[in-house]
Amino acid sequence: MRSGSTIKARPNQPSASTQDLTSEDHLAKGIASHESGNFKESTYHLRIAAKANLPTAMLLYALACRHGWGMRPNPGEGVQWLRRAADCASLEIADDEDGKKEGKVTDVQQQKARRAQFALSIYELGVSHMNGWGIEQDKALALRCFEIAGNWGDADAMAEAGFCYTQGAGCKKDLMKAAKWYRMAEAKGMSMVGNSWIYKPKYADDGGDGRKEKPPTPEKKPRDKSRTRTIFGRKKS
Repeated sequence: MRSGSTIKARPNQPSASTQDLTSEDHLAKGIASHESGNFKESTYHLRIAAKANLPTAMLLYALACRHGWGMRPNPGEGVQWLRRAADCASLEIADDEDGKKEGKVTDVQQQKARRAQFALSIYELGVSHMNGWGIEQDKALALRCFEIAGNWGDADAMAEAGFCYTQGAGCKKDLMKAAKWYRMAEAKGMSMVGNSWIYKPKYADDGGDGRKEKPPTPEKKPRDKSRTRTIFGRKKS
């Protein structure tokens, strides 16, 4: 076995009923096991579901590989699964679009879920590129990932793009672009405490966004360079 290979997690004694589970069942068990703190069993089920080509399972198993949840950390394998998750989600989105053209009735909620899945996968690829986790560090490519995911509606990606333009990470500093991405993130429900400057007229795309500048806040919390999510959502700051 190569030193960089991943140790595959397995429950101590898989039951006969476990072998009869569907891929969706394995995904559900993986999520439930993670919530209960049984990371080894969670990763076992997520891996099975991921190998059955479920995009959500691919994404969650990728994060398990990156962070070492119930297994030896292997960020490189995590990147591979993130790419597969993005590819699968994009194919499902393309199928949805083809169905619309053919007049087929599609589930709106499922469409939204697939778009969010794609955006999250691209966002997490950006995090990998930004930090050099399992792949060569490339901040310019990371920013591009954040912009793509942000345009697909991912709030964390919008905030990361704003942070990159504020700091000049992977690009030249551009406060106007930073303000635009930060405003987009706030419109999606993300708190922009300490960033009242983004509403100044000089940082608006058209010289003014029609909103009054927010009063400055007494305390500004430093922004983490990575806002990598947990397996079920965003980290609470």
